[in-house]
Amino acid sequence: RVRWRRFAPGLHEPMTVAIRDNEIFTFDKNGIWRLRDTDGDGEADVHELFANCFAQTADMREFPSQIRLAPGGEFVIAKGGQQATTLGKHNGSILRISADGRTSTVLGYGFRQPNLGVNPRTGLVTASDQQGQYIPSTPLHVVRDRQFYGFLAPFLPKERYPAPIADPLTWIPHPINTSALSQVWLFGAKMGPLNDSLVHIGFNKPELFRVLLNERGSRLQAAVVSVTRAFEFTPLNGSVSPRDGQLYLAGFQVLGWGNVLDVPAGLGRVRYTGAPVTIPREVVPTDRGVLVKFDVALDAKKAADAANYSLQTWGYQRTYKYGSPQFKADGTPGQDSLVPSAAYVSRDGKSVFIAVPGMRPVQQLRVGWSLATAAGAAFDDNAYTTPYELAKFDPKAEGFGDIAIDLTPRAAVAQVAGPVSAEEGQRLSQMFACVACHFPSANAIADRAGPTWKGLAGSQRKVFVEGKPQTVTADDAYLRESILNSAAKIAAGYEKGEFAMPSYAGVLNDSQVDSLVLYIKSLK
Repeated sequence: RVRWRRFAPGLHEPMTVAIRDNEIFTFDKNGIWRLRDTDGDGEADVHELFANCFAQTADMREFPSQIRLAPGGEFVIAKGGQQATTLGKHNGSILRISADGRTSTVLGYGFRQPNLGVNPRTGLVTASDQQGQYIPSTPLHVVRDRQFYGFLAPFLPKERYPAPIADPLTWIPHPINTSALSQVWLFGAKMGPLNDSLVHIGFNKPELFRVLLNERGSRLQAAVVSVTRAFEFTPLNGSVSPRDGQLYLAGFQVLGWGNVLDVPAGLGRVRYTGAPVTIPREVVPTDRGVLVKFDVALDAKKAADAANYSLQTWGYQRTYKYGSPQFKADGTPGQDSLVPSAAYVSRDGKSVFIAVPGMRPVQQLRVGWSLATAAGAAFDDNAYTTPYELAKFDPKAEGFGDIAIDLTPRAAVAQVAGPVSAEEGQRLSQMFACVACHFPSANAIADRAGPTWKGLAGSQRKVFVEGKPQTVTADDAYLRESILNSAAKIAAGYEKGEFAMPSYAGVLNDSQVDSLVLYIKSLK
């Protein structure tokens, strides 16, 4: 049974707290407060401004996004960017605050809307950012050395960057992690194979991801895989409870962000049931393929069938526009498929090596599998990574024995178009989070990022084309263009907004676009 009570009123947009020596610290637009209950009545009677050694503007989007405790009693804070009018000193920055609250150090700047995690043992600072202008997809960063992370205010000269842009630890496709939030280290947890690992929280299309760090090369790399999507609320932040060792998440709707769930707020627990875990513990792109390690024994026959794996690669373009399409190696929209030539199972039955001819560094690699455990439980999933370096694969050292890797190229099987129907379009609208911005009914909540789809098809629409107003009919051609080239015609009322729809050129195939058009047309 959960009970709550108010502890401290009167703060200015506080979003997170940090606990140090049994004292509560929170970060709001005025600074970092220490909240103390000196008379023991369960409510703070002292609000002490512990630290304001950093700049703050009145800009609405300079959110006091996060505060985290770091080793040595220091704090790390994340501040929102997306300045509308004011170029502040620390907008879109992540800063380290000294243990006494008197000094601050910029760890990184040029973030759009950062949310962070801090390793309580090593002090490593990670941060996500929100896809949008200058941020082509969802990044997960390591933040250090006062590096620049790519975002510029809209009133600054376009694409004139003050410093080299730091590459992310990994990119995550926008449809997979539409709105990235914070990270949590599961130290002190009782969550089986997930103990001591890093997890990352997705807000829109709520999801928890495991971050698989790859330290095999000269630079730190990572892959992300899903842990669970079973949320009935919108998670923002999390923490391991010292009472039961499980992960607790809390969150609330952020007006204007939109979400596939219309639940105002929630508190939930992600717990370990003791059942076998089929989430991989390592995904390593190598010079001859991809190594995937699990904590359970696999069905050897399925794991050794190369047809049970699929791989795709693509890249992004960073521009001042909102997001980026996905691009093939030749620069055209879309994805390149990699066809596995063979698959091998380790001697202990818990690892697979997917042999892939033509491996190379790319911005985005998706590795998918459809397997079963040795006990017969079927499972399938995907991992997403950015392989900057390809490790050398040594079969004997990795537990596969002295085997020869077959890298004979094999022809790809032609991709079969999916079903074309309004029902499939509805499924896609959920999967790609279209409904987060385009509510499919007349009961849209306030400040959605885009116009409702209800009654859209066939209507007369006022739009802006290169800044000039026009009236068009929302026919099939208009709907397809809006999906594939969203900036071509901007609906009136949204031309000056801070939101913009990413292009889905190269993300959706023709049958998927047709299904979405049918679904929109069904919303009379």
